[in-house]
Amino acid sequence: MRSFKDITRGNTLEFYEYILKCLVGVTFGFILLKSFPEHRGQLSWMLISILLSITHDNNSKAAYDRMRGNIAGSLVGLLVYFIHIPPNLPTVCIGVAATIALCFYLDLIPVCRTALVAYIIVMIFAETYSSWVGAIYRVVSVVLGCITGLVINQSFRKITMPLMHKIEHKEFHDDAGE
Repeated sequence: MRSFKDITRGNTLEFYEYILKCLVGVTFGFILLKSFPEHRGQLSWMLISILLSITHDNNSKAAYDRMRGNIAGSLVGLLVYFIHIPPNLPTVCIGVAATIALCFYLDLIPVCRTALVAYIIVMIFAETYSSWVGAIYRVVSVVLGCITGLVINQSFRKITMPLMHKIEHKEFHDDAGE
């Protein structure tokens, strides 16, 4: 049986910190979800984005990439919605090609899959509700969720970085003293 140290790859603090950050994010998102039940659909995207933006290593790149990809895909979805209502196979395919082209043009290839998912979600919303509002809700909700994830990552970075340095410094001096 593997030890806890093996499972966490020797980084127990990072393991507990990641759990705590995700719990803070879920708590914040869940409270908003319950406080505004009339916006449940939109806030669900925010809650998902919070969790997808929080990283184990406090890296903010995931949140920025998620925002950029969702904005690109949602904007293409909005454009395609106005081209043909309801969307049909040719317009959906045009939107997929346009999303990929936009990602290439804006040098967003690393977030192209995120953009494509956002595009398809906007198309499904548009067809289900016959409304372009889904694109706006999705962008706003995802961006707010990513910003929340960024704030959580940055807050924990400010708290845990000094703590990590103290632990590493102590371990170095303990090892050097042997």
